[in-house]
Amino acid sequence: YKTETAPFSEEKGKYVGGAESIKQQVDASRSMVIGHTGDKIFNSITSNAVAEPDGSASETNLFAMLDSAIAALKTPVADSEADKETAAAALDKTNRGLKNSLNNVLTVRAELGTQLNELESLDLLGSDRALGQTQQMSDLVDVDWNATISSYIMQQTALQASYKAFTDMQGLSLFQLNK
Repeated sequence: YKTETAPFSEEKGKYVGGAESIKQQVDASRSMVIGHTGDKIFNSITSNAVAEPDGSASETNLFAMLDSAIAALKTPVADSEADKETAAAALDKTNRGLKNSLNNVLTVRAELGTQLNELESLDLLGSDRALGQTQQMSDLVDVDWNATISSYIMQQTALQASYKAFTDMQGLSLFQLNK
């Protein structure tokens, strides 16, 4: 990620920033993009972009679109129909490009919103795990020794009694019971 220079040049709004997004480790096995590149946001369009009527490629650079719109608005339009049509075509092209760019920005924004929801879920999961581990630790450390020893002795006695009953019953058969 390039931070030592401005991401866009002042001439024609050309992207000169880094090509790698900023990622953050959010889980033991998961990293997440937390900073998209300017190229992805301002120099891209979605796959369902509105096509140009003449079939030419759509403009992807948001700043180039705005520059062409400014140039079209600065061009004096005389009473000539050709000048009016040229200006209208330039503004229409910019309008289509801005719609496409807005769709792209909204797509990136939706992706970030989804990631924010995932981070909140991971945070809640971490809080639940911490609470469970705190409870488990408390159960192990803050034990009532008298109650624990008493419960252990009762369970041991019950186990010995069931073992004795089993061994006594194991040697018996129906013939021995009829004697």
